[in-house]
Amino acid sequence: MFTFFTAVIKQDVVDRHGRWVGRPHDFTAKLDEAYPRLTSLVIKKGWLRRRYHVIAWNDLHHAGGQFQLKVPLESLTKITAYRNGGEVTLRRNILDQQVVDTFNRKVVRVNDLHLLEVDNDLRIAHVDVGFRGLIRRLGWEGFIDVVVRLIHRHSSYLTAEKFISWKYVQPLSVLPLTGKIQLNVGQDQLRSIPPPDLSEMLMELDPHQRAALFKTLDPQIQIDILTELDLKWQRDLIDELDPRTTTELLERMPADEATDLLGSMPLRDSERFLSMLSPKRARELAELLKHEARSAGGLMTKEYILLKEEMTVSEALEHIRKTEIKKAETIHNAFVVDDEGKLIGAISLRKLLIEPPEARIAEVMLKKPPALNVKDQIKEVAAILAKYNLFAIPVVNDDELLEGIITIDDVLSVVIEEMWGRR
Repeated sequence: MFTFFTAVIKQDVVDRHGRWVGRPHDFTAKLDEAYPRLTSLVIKKGWLRRRYHVIAWNDLHHAGGQFQLKVPLESLTKITAYRNGGEVTLRRNILDQQVVDTFNRKVVRVNDLHLLEVDNDLRIAHVDVGFRGLIRRLGWEGFIDVVVRLIHRHSSYLTAEKFISWKYVQPLSVLPLTGKIQLNVGQDQLRSIPPPDLSEMLMELDPHQRAALFKTLDPQIQIDILTELDLKWQRDLIDELDPRTTTELLERMPADEATDLLGSMPLRDSERFLSMLSPKRARELAELLKHEARSAGGLMTKEYILLKEEMTVSEALEHIRKTEIKKAETIHNAFVVDDEGKLIGAISLRKLLIEPPEARIAEVMLKKPPALNVKDQIKEVAAILAKYNLFAIPVVNDDELLEGIITIDDVLSVVIEEMWGRR
């Protein structure tokens, strides 16, 4: 049997002798099951000086549209607060709150709760996020139904309910002490959502919930989300993190993304974070920060696949698999330099896969590949990528030394931002 929270709070609560005690004000639940069981019933007493009776679920019986306590009225005590550690309350923590719908990958607001009665237990089965649920909460359902039937007796409003199964719901209740969000047993479902979708969902939350949800995620997912966001949103999230966590993210982010983030900070903050990074990483980012933001040097990353011309194809593939694939921003292309570090060739992964394993890289690579100078501007970068249909292009300095590469996604993000700004 199913019922709604809005219906249950209108039912009477009587003691073991049948004396009226009040009506439910709230319920508590532990989110340790796929469909959480309610653990206690809360009755509110007083308006100016609020006090509450909290009755454990084992001390009551629900039948016939009412709650009957197993104890007399005189045994009930009044308390000033009723939430226990590890529990959530339906009224305060779920109703009217934003939740993550992990099935449809979006943030929604809860208008009512659909409860399932099993034996003497009430369990949360669905959240109601539809307009009909809101009307029910306001107490207008009867009146609105009559009006709708007069206008259109077959209106879908009269039958359509917009429910989300609780197993797909992540309530965003922020824990005040830690500033994190308490997630239910479906946390893995949240982590399985692609970072672009998670990024969009974060932007739908208020700033407090946004930061709290971000803190619950694994570091790699945090990095994936940050790289999907505009710099403004990146800075807002970073501002909510402690310096150590921010430093760890900067250490692991793609070099070009980390450089953009540092470049958007006040000089004092960027210098502070650089001083907290490992020496190698700090030197890498400091070098990138010297370049103009919208130049090839400012757009490039130093995380690419580097090969030697004397390698065989077989050795090159093994080198990529063992040492390069995890740290490179793209594996579509590899680049070849001489002993001085000058760019002398490039080769695609596709070509490596179809060439004989014993062939030398010097024999199969593209010699003198298209390249950009670190000073080239974004328009020149986009034009060269489009002209040669490249996914990635090398960037060299005035001495032809390979400084980094630019990938097509970095250019697209800048070009789209500029076009959107003009529109």
